[in-house]
Amino acid sequence: MAKQHESLSLDGLRAAIDAVDDEILALIQKRAALAADVGAHKHGNGDTPFYVPSREAAIIRRLLDNSDGALPETALHGIFREIIGACLALESPQTIAYLGPEGTFTHAASTRQFGSTAHYTACKSLDEVFDEVESGRASYGVVPVENAFEGAVTHTLDLFVDREVSICAEVLLQIHHHLLTQASRLEDVDVVLSHSQALAQCKKWLQANMPGACLHEVGSTARAAEIVKQGGQGDAPAAIASQEIAERLELPILKENVEDHHGNTTRFLVIGQHDSPPSGDDKTALVMSTPDKPGALHMLIEPFSRRGIGLSRIESRPSKKKMWEYVFFVDVLGHREDDRVAEALEEIGSMSGAYVKVLGSYPVSRRL
Repeated sequence: MAKQHESLSLDGLRAAIDAVDDEILALIQKRAALAADVGAHKHGNGDTPFYVPSREAAIIRRLLDNSDGALPETALHGIFREIIGACLALESPQTIAYLGPEGTFTHAASTRQFGSTAHYTACKSLDEVFDEVESGRASYGVVPVENAFEGAVTHTLDLFVDREVSICAEVLLQIHHHLLTQASRLEDVDVVLSHSQALAQCKKWLQANMPGACLHEVGSTARAAEIVKQGGQGDAPAAIASQEIAERLELPILKENVEDHHGNTTRFLVIGQHDSPPSGDDKTALVMSTPDKPGALHMLIEPFSRRGIGLSRIESRPSKKKMWEYVFFVDVLGHREDDRVAEALEEIGSMSGAYVKVLGSYPVSRRL
């Protein structure tokens, strides 16, 4: 590729780039016009959702597979996610509820999934995110469900038991934590504030590098940074938060990447009033229960094992309805419409005393 243009001067190369940019703009405008036509078709059919995660996942997978590697996958993913999000807004404006405030990792996961064109509503709690989606005030919501090293976000799981929402997509976000403070030395920091998950994900680093600092939990990483910006909580407070928050609040970063595991990743779920059609590479999320007796869990998962269906996660939680009664959250590899998955679900549903609720089928997120 480089040899093809090596005879051009710097001005010539810049002119060639300008011409390519004009072509890109024309093609984006053409795509936007087609998306508007798709929106018109969907408006004529009230049962067709405007946001179809399986379609978007198929587009992204195809483009990444066809890339020659000139640009990193993360860059290509971001470019096309933004284009897709802008075109979706032309079809129908989307309101996205997320656990706020602005600048949290949930906000970052939301904008990664829907782009900057959607309208975002910051919620003060996970309950409020579910309320916004259930009531229809928000088209979709984004909630954290598990961290690769700290495990499940249990309150999110508990809300799925009784709420009438469907999981339609997942977002995998690599998490980097930074220490934000006005102090110039670690030794001067007397209080470190952050969300409980962020503090847990930096526990070993904090113990090794700041053993004398008091750790204080607050509602979000963004709120922690706001308190530090305002000069509250101690003589020399610090917050564990993201680079985006540091830039937005103009808070200095004293130490970067203070997470214990630098492959630290959190999985977020997109919730709405529908799940997603099959994409060819899907998961189905379930919540199941059965009377407390020997072999109860085996009875629930054996229909999947017998049919060769993989399970990527099993999590137990107290039912909160009866002492020592548990419900099981299970992620099944496959779509609810796949024949084998549908047969297994039907078999479990027919078991005496067993309960199964399909939380939704959705495309597997590509790890970037």
